[in-house]
Amino acid sequence: MTDVIDPTESTDATDPLAPADPLDPLDAVVVGTRTVVPDASRPVAAVLEGERFVRWITWPDAVLPSRAVDRADVRPSPTGAWVVYVAEGIDLAERTAVFLTPEGVSCSVDLGDRRPIGDDAGGLWIGDPRDASTWTRAVDGHDDHDADEAADGMDTIDPETLEWAPAGPFWPDRDTWTEPDEPDDDDHDHDHDHEDDPDDDTDADPDDPSVVMTASQWSFRVGHPWEDAGVDDPDGEPEHEPAPEDAPAVPQETPPTEVVRIGHDGVRTPVQVDHLVDAVRVEGDRMTLRFHPTGPRLLAAAYGGWDTHYEPREVHVDVSDGLPASVTTADLPSTPVVEDTDDDAWAADEEELDARRAPFVGRFDLSGVAGASWQMVEPAAEAVAASTAALRDAFTGLGDPGVVWTADSDELRRSRSAHRAVEVTVEGTWPDTEVVVSFEHTDVPFLRLRRRYRVFDASGRPNDWGYVTVYLEEDIATGDIPPRSAAVDGVLDI
Repeated sequence: MTDVIDPTESTDATDPLAPADPLDPLDAVVVGTRTVVPDASRPVAAVLEGERFVRWITWPDAVLPSRAVDRADVRPSPTGAWVVYVAEGIDLAERTAVFLTPEGVSCSVDLGDRRPIGDDAGGLWIGDPRDASTWTRAVDGHDDHDADEAADGMDTIDPETLEWAPAGPFWPDRDTWTEPDEPDDDDHDHDHDHEDDPDDDTDADPDDPSVVMTASQWSFRVGHPWEDAGVDDPDGEPEHEPAPEDAPAVPQETPPTEVVRIGHDGVRTPVQVDHLVDAVRVEGDRMTLRFHPTGPRLLAAAYGGWDTHYEPREVHVDVSDGLPASVTTADLPSTPVVEDTDDDAWAADEEELDARRAPFVGRFDLSGVAGASWQMVEPAAEAVAASTAALRDAFTGLGDPGVVWTADSDELRRSRSAHRAVEVTVEGTWPDTEVVVSFEHTDVPFLRLRRRYRVFDASGRPNDWGYVTVYLEEDIATGDIPPRSAAVDGVLDI
């Protein structure tokens, strides 16, 4: 006789009946007398009636973004829950969504780059992905693209044409170098101990002409509170009157936009609006639109710098005869929206989410549940090769010299890379393809560092590794890598 295990019965890590493949609850949505608990990353949800398990819901062939999913969000509604899958990316995000009810999945939709801006009994509202700040002219007439062009100019400089900046040895003398102490077990940042490294310039005086400041060591400030206010002590009072509120920034009018309600059956209903809309809700016969007539104003802050001041407004539209094809906010009475400045609201929301999830952590075993994994569709060989090459090429030039200013010269100079002996290889085949990069680094003497990057996620979609070398350098600079004792044959996997 086989024992029947109640999937709602709580277990723990020491219980031999603990889930071998536990559902990781994304949220818990109450719909009438039932609760829907979707997994955080897989296409499966548990449905309960009170405390009694009712059924599994799965959606393995639902629409997903073209890139690997970075996160999933839940938006409850009176009859179910929208699970929105987001692939962030460097530029605009991609989103898809499924609508779950206690009976199953009613639709799966592609949201493209549109972002959810509301949900109600009729469906999910999506709108323009851009923030109202897109339509603000820069302060004092200096556009952001001026700075971008200046930065781009650095990319056109050939380091081979520049003089070398002074630099010490790549690694210290092995005979005099002292290996740093291992970090404490509770030190999650794996902070480096720089005290015994004679070439470490972390705490060096930037005014010392012998010091070379790398790109990661330079910092820039705009509107530093007390220095810009003429105050020697940050706890003191400014020596001049606060700057006037009429900052020389002129907000631009936001353009017409389209908001779309996606019904629970996937049917889309567009509504054209004359200005940017960032929130929609429908209650009974009234639709409320929160819109921005212009971009935000940049107001001079009391202690220097600038504060971004948004000025959203709301209009109400009668929808007793159905949703309108268009709304002209300029023709309707509107009221200003008071911005919520409660900095603790986000933390409170997270606490509420954790409380909803807590009863279902480690409670359900997905072992053997059909459809609980995403259906994989292998991309064309050309697409696999392109994704692999894009990640591999991100490390091209990792060991090449850069271009910097040094404290002792007004001229640009060629600077030595913090990496040397860089090797980049590709291992495995789709979807288990990995790009492996190994190198020596000036911050980690006498070890070779190695890191593996999966090109594709578990569903076979390409991971977005934007700024991958920046994050790699940050991890090393902050000591967020394993301790030296974890190295094997002189190689430390980080």
